[in-house]
Amino acid sequence: LKTTLRRAFARFARRAMSTNLPEISGSRSPEGKKKNLVNSKFQPTSQARFGYLGHLCLQNSQDDPAQALRNITALDAPSFLPNVMTLQRASTPWQYNTPCRSLEGPLPTESSQTLGDESPSKGSQILKSTSRQTFNSGNAPMPANYVRRIRRKAQLSRSGNDHRQQIADLKMLADSASRSGNVYQALQAYHKMGVVFDNQGMYDEAIQKYKQFLALCITSTNTQGEALAYNCLGIDCFKMGQYDEAIQYHNKHLELADGTGRLIAHTNLGIVFQAMGLSEHAAIHHQHAIEYANRMGSKDAQCFTVGNLGIASAAQGDLQTSRICLQYHLSSAQRQKSAVGDSKFAQHTLKEVSKNAYHRLGQVNATDGRFDEAVDHFAKAMEVAKAEGNQKDEEVSLAMLGIARGMLSFDEHCAALVRHAEEAAIDADEVRA
Repeated sequence: LKTTLRRAFARFARRAMSTNLPEISGSRSPEGKKKNLVNSKFQPTSQARFGYLGHLCLQNSQDDPAQALRNITALDAPSFLPNVMTLQRASTPWQYNTPCRSLEGPLPTESSQTLGDESPSKGSQILKSTSRQTFNSGNAPMPANYVRRIRRKAQLSRSGNDHRQQIADLKMLADSASRSGNVYQALQAYHKMGVVFDNQGMYDEAIQKYKQFLALCITSTNTQGEALAYNCLGIDCFKMGQYDEAIQYHNKHLELADGTGRLIAHTNLGIVFQAMGLSEHAAIHHQHAIEYANRMGSKDAQCFTVGNLGIASAAQGDLQTSRICLQYHLSSAQRQKSAVGDSKFAQHTLKEVSKNAYHRLGQVNATDGRFDEAVDHFAKAMEVAKAEGNQKDEEVSLAMLGIARGMLSFDEHCAALVRHAEEAAIDADEVRA
């Protein structure tokens, strides 16, 4: 009797679900599929049963899997911060569920350094100071798209754990997955360990884990994971001062990446060459990055790629190109104010970008002899630094402002000295006469 009741209840449940929920399997007619593709409207019950991503996959998995992948890619599109000279991380697949990674900070610039005289030794010193310059991503606003917003909440829920405990748990998970033959689970565990070590600044340990992650990706022919591993290895080798290895890894990432990945790889290659003092090579890679940003139609990507080209052009001595690129970078960053929202993180980021852009424009104009424009830009940089309470940058901009004003009136001062000397000589001749 119990078995009969269970079967009857199961038949009743299946009948109720089939009448209340829309059918999204391959038994629908082609006309119905085309109509739903055009409307792109999904029933709430269908989304509750399968999830938004699951619905997209199931809808197109029978006829056009590539279209389903494009839909998910559009939903999970990457976003970029407007900071220039910042290492760009490849987008981690949302199903990896990695720990929350610290945001990369921009390379610091020495304000007292003359434009175009960077040497490899100075670049290495900058990199050593940059290797620890990261920002807590927990302060960043939630992403705009659905997938990354839910993923960020899941990451933040586990961010309070001690990193040693996280590594111990992930090691146990990787060992058990390897013994059971679950390569996909094992490679994810090694990638997570690399992220945890990155957040602690332990780049040697992170490199070892990323190499294990790369080996498993190559063994399982996981091209997406292999490209991600090359990106992670290139950035960590760069931070350790291993420039040749960093270039090799970024080039391999460039070979495997899609359009967005190539933009990231070219940007990172440009930063590496810039740190090595090879500004011409850096400018070429930044130009390629701009091309991919234009193909993507991404305004935030165009903002920082053009700014990077402006810095490389200034190091080459092409001040006109540098001035045009930096002005575009500044105006593009200011146009993003309405899009990023009113969060403290967004406002702080935009102030930093504006301050650095004004200061670089002042340096470029001062080097080019445009002291009136340099005075204006240094004054604005000082105002932004004062508004955000950055006393050190305010003092630097104030000093550069004083130098620019002095150079602006230097010719007039010299002419006045010559004129006074001539008048004094005339007066002396008259007295003698």
